[in-house]
Amino acid sequence: MNKYLIVFDFDETIIQHNSDYVILKCNPDQSLPDDLTQPCEEGCWIEYMSKVFQYLREKGVKEENMRKVLAETPLTKEMLTLFQFLRKSSDLFECVIISDANTFFINSVLQANDLSTIFQKIYTNPSSFDNKNTFVISPYHSHMCQQCPINMCKRQILHDHLVERAEEDVEFEKVFYVGDGTNDFCPSVVLTPTDAIFPRKNYPLDRLISEIKSTEPSAFQAQVVPWESAEDILLFLQDCTGR
Repeated sequence: MNKYLIVFDFDETIIQHNSDYVILKCNPDQSLPDDLTQPCEEGCWIEYMSKVFQYLREKGVKEENMRKVLAETPLTKEMLTLFQFLRKSSDLFECVIISDANTFFINSVLQANDLSTIFQKIYTNPSSFDNKNTFVISPYHSHMCQQCPINMCKRQILHDHLVERAEEDVEFEKVFYVGDGTNDFCPSVVLTPTDAIFPRKNYPLDRLISEIKSTEPSAFQAQVVPWESAEDILLFLQDCTGR
């Protein structure tokens, strides 16, 4: 039977906003000190957020405060409807998340929306609370890609997932990739003409793809299906599968 892999980014894809900004709602001061409002160096986001989490702990923010704020963060429009379809069609679709967020943020949102069982795998930065109750994030992996943040190359993760599944005798007829950001561009370049990429309309991935398609059309092979609401993705998948 045909099997499809559908890959989701998390921030500004599954959820409406970026979870690193959502979590700042926990801050009793409602604003960060000056040294934390400076833009962080390229590729040093985890180090920057570690300082933010240290600050939140000093302000008395606890795990349950963070979990509550994450649980209340809205999903993108019609995303629940799309997941209901994917749950019903689990014989056809394998769902994974590849995200530069972290395990605690993602699991908190998925549990709050009863979505934990939909995903076969979640590839993201490991996170935990240390013995002082400070929230700590570790890099997902190291890699050789020059285009991606030092802690995560989504193309490498996608490649490794496909290889691992092939070793388990699972081959995918198509790969669908749903994302919004610049770090979703690297994996989208290696998708084939039978695959589809869903860039969120008017977000960085959408702009990057439009740019490359206008300057170097042959460099990009996958079918491009921009989306505003997850209903756009749902309609495409229903059309593709006849369900």
